[in-house]
Amino acid sequence: MDRYQEIWVEGPNDQSLCALINGEVGWLMYLRHKGDTGFSSRNPDYVGAADAEIDYMLNNGQQDWYPASWALPLTLVNQALDYFRSTGTVPPFITWHDDSGD
Repeated sequence: MDRYQEIWVEGPNDQSLCALINGEVGWLMYLRHKGDTGFSSRNPDYVGAADAEIDYMLNNGQQDWYPASWALPLTLVNQALDYFRSTGTVPPFITWHDDSGD
């Protein structure tokens, strides 16, 4: 397995779930439709520095940095991807932040 992964799962009605992974952690982005600002994962158990970041590599080679408090254990990220693949609905066991503000 590559250290860096960008995984997209398409759901019904243009919904999608994206996982950016770095090693044993990753964060999730749920989009309700194309162009949506969407929702991003949060880790309610995070206890590190508030300004800590983790780097992720996109499929196009771009390196981005996101807050470590968004990162979840890889096993939970994979469970969320499997849930979305099988149900087409947002995983309810993930803590989500509404990035669109609506």
